[in-house]
Amino acid sequence: MVRDEKRNISLLKAMGESTRYKILSVLVSGERCACEIPELIKRSQPNTSMHLSKLQDWDIIQSRRDGKRILYSIKDPRVKKILEIVNKE
Repeated sequence: MVRDEKRNISLLKAMGESTRYKILSVLVSGERCACEIPELIKRSQPNTSMHLSKLQDWDIIQSRRDGKRILYSIKDPRVKKILEIVNKE
């Protein structure tokens, strides 16, 4: 139970930071190239890379290489559920 609690708190903390929230909101619609994300969320490339790295370290997103491109996607299915709930009207 304590492990799940820590995992939940980490996820909510990650989603509570604006840049990471924006990244996850972009990725909820599907896989994206690292080169696209900074423009979509209106942040610099170094700043975006730092947040992508943290999200990956926390096992919230995953990446794969496609030639020279790095593609990111959501790994933790709870992210999609949470975003669906908070985006309901």
